[in-house]
Amino acid sequence: MLLRTLGGLELEHSDFGRLKPLLLLTYLLVEGPSERRHLAELFWPDNADALNSLSVALTRLRKGVPGAVEADEVRAWARLDSDLDALKAALEARDYAGAIALYRGPFLEGLYLPDWSAELEEWVYARREHVAGQVRQAYLALAEQEAARSRFDQAARLAEQAYGLRAAPALEPEDLLRLYPLLLAGNSLLLGEVRREAGDLGLRLEQRAEEARAQLRRVLVGRERELAVLRSLGPGQWAWVRGGSGIGKSALLRACSGRYLAGRPGLPYATLEPLLRGALGQDEEALLRRLAQDPGPVLLDGWERADPESRALLTRLRGLGRGPAVIVASREPPALEPDLLLELGPLTAEALRDFPGALEQTGGLPALVEAYLREEPLETALEARLAILSPVAREVFLTLALLDEPDLVLTRRALSLEAPRMAEALEELATAALIEPSGRLRVRRPVLDYLDGQPSLQAALSLRLARQRGGLEAFPLYRRSRLLWEAEDLPEVGQAYAAWARELLRRGFPQKAAEVLEEAPQGPGVRLLYARCLERTGRYQEALESLQALPEHPDLLALKGVLLWRLGRPEEAREAAEAALQGGTEARAEAHNTLGKVFLSNKQFDEALDRFNRAAALFYSLGDPVRRGGALNNAALTRLEMGEEAEQAFEEVLEASRDNLRLRAGAYLNLGLVFERQQAWGRAEDAYRQSITWAEEAGLLDVAVLAWNNLGSVLNKQARPEAALEAFERAMASARETGDLRNLALVLANISQLTGNPSALEEAVLLLEGAGDHDYAERFRRELRAVRAQSGAKVQS
Repeated sequence: MLLRTLGGLELEHSDFGRLKPLLLLTYLLVEGPSERRHLAELFWPDNADALNSLSVALTRLRKGVPGAVEADEVRAWARLDSDLDALKAALEARDYAGAIALYRGPFLEGLYLPDWSAELEEWVYARREHVAGQVRQAYLALAEQEAARSRFDQAARLAEQAYGLRAAPALEPEDLLRLYPLLLAGNSLLLGEVRREAGDLGLRLEQRAEEARAQLRRVLVGRERELAVLRSLGPGQWAWVRGGSGIGKSALLRACSGRYLAGRPGLPYATLEPLLRGALGQDEEALLRRLAQDPGPVLLDGWERADPESRALLTRLRGLGRGPAVIVASREPPALEPDLLLELGPLTAEALRDFPGALEQTGGLPALVEAYLREEPLETALEARLAILSPVAREVFLTLALLDEPDLVLTRRALSLEAPRMAEALEELATAALIEPSGRLRVRRPVLDYLDGQPSLQAALSLRLARQRGGLEAFPLYRRSRLLWEAEDLPEVGQAYAAWARELLRRGFPQKAAEVLEEAPQGPGVRLLYARCLERTGRYQEALESLQALPEHPDLLALKGVLLWRLGRPEEAREAAEAALQGGTEARAEAHNTLGKVFLSNKQFDEALDRFNRAAALFYSLGDPVRRGGALNNAALTRLEMGEEAEQAFEEVLEASRDNLRLRAGAYLNLGLVFERQQAWGRAEDAYRQSITWAEEAGLLDVAVLAWNNLGSVLNKQARPEAALEAFERAMASARETGDLRNLALVLANISQLTGNPSALEEAVLLLEGAGDHDYAERFRRELRAVRAQSGAKVQS
């Protein structure tokens, strides 16, 4: 149950509606445990036996709202959820929009009891006014957030609602000062009324609309504490605000009241000229007296840029111990002893809690926060920050941004920096709060967006980094810098591209691997790997053709044997595989596996088993568990043909695959095939589902395609067409991701058979022929002829 007190008084999901007991419950929830005598006098001041009336009301509450109230001989208290609690939680969390949504109207609106005491009535009205006042502050805070994002129309509407909020107390002067710029910036019709009300309080509101908008855009987010401390400085007191460039020193000074001076070099007293105008040309003592008489505060932005004479005069003023308050902003440590030292850093999560997403997007850097709140491109604000860095620091920063993990040693080598220059650059970046001590950027995404707009710079820095790396880590860097490759880079570029393609193959993305290699320098090694990628996607004929221009060697012949076997040319596959046996370990392993398939197709089981075992042993010596598992799978299938039980035949495969999800997924895929052949449909379904689970857990899309496809076939054979279609569609989705044309065609063919769509079957045949899989293409073409013959259609061969 929930007690609703905003906009009325009711107990949600309850028939209990006695107003006085509900008001008593509300009082206990708001005020906490209270003495029984006080409650009796407050609620029943005219009753001869007020304590008895209280007892009756408590009894009614216990019966009508079980568990809501408790009492002993002295006190009473309540425990129940209420909308006031939710409102309080939203306000404490600064969820102003949530608080406004919870406020359905004034506290206990419309409540009237003819016998309530003046004291109780006063309590209700005071609480009503207090709650409405809190909600008004929520409206104003939300309006200021909208204005900080330059949404002035919306900000004005919220400010109007704050102004006219029912039951809220009279506006205080500080509320009017907050309301006015919000209404002015949004051209509200309430401006005249607010001006008159302010005039009655002695406030003069003479701001222009553009000034109001500029003020609201420059809301000093997260610096409220620092601003309050600086504003509290008395005459003769000094504050030093230190921080890197872009950390918000200038914005903080401009938010203070006083004479703002920008430090500038040049003629003597160039910085203090606005304060000394009319006295310049007099001796230093006269200038010091003039400066000491200034009402202040004096706000000096950039001590390190100020002319020496101004700095000397200010130092003497500090020694006097009197004069105006002075606030100095600088990137350097204090040049004299201040009364207050403020070290500015990035804005914290607490400071930005009112602006969801701001910390994550900006790293708390004030310049980026301001752009984020105005919904401006962060890279534009970042460019202004970079412009004030030294060239070396800027180059170090942008180079670090190109690395997924910071590597200061690598960055230094890539940029050919001496240790002292690197240290200076890192110190500059840390002072500006752009990097953490580890070298990690406080915010990276806007930096990468900035570099995307500077392709020449990005390419140059990427190439310098790539030349210091190798393999997988170098690939993204070489890819960004491909327009700048030199002839001497090409061997390393080819190796990096090949490493990336092999990793994509390992993860089950042969089509993506092939696309990567199309960009690479086309050496023999890359071409051979490209053909292997095509083979994995099922584009066998295209893969075979891509090998024709390459010189024959055992590795090429081993792959050629695989392709010829896939294309239904077993004798040529055997010749290529036998020739590959003259090569190294990998070529021999692949060749033995192909020869095993040839022997198995000829039912020469002993020879096939020997070849598969040899292949498994060689793949094991290469540390290639996936291909070893494939050879063991083939050996298990051979033993099945020789009469062994399925579990016994696959025992070695399952043992070898214990710690490898790919092997386990593949083993259960083959087990499913065995059970399917035995027409053990339930066991086949279980095996395929287990294969799918492991394949998807490991991200093995190629295995998942086959397992989903085979599962669909089993479900179709069990007369479960809807479940079968769902499995085929899951297979199709995975096949699209891998880009495997053969598997796409197989799944499409199964769907066409299930749905009775011969046109889809014809498209599947075309896909298979395009992939060079003529055996499967002919099989489905025969089915297509049969389907069309049944329908009386003419079949073209």
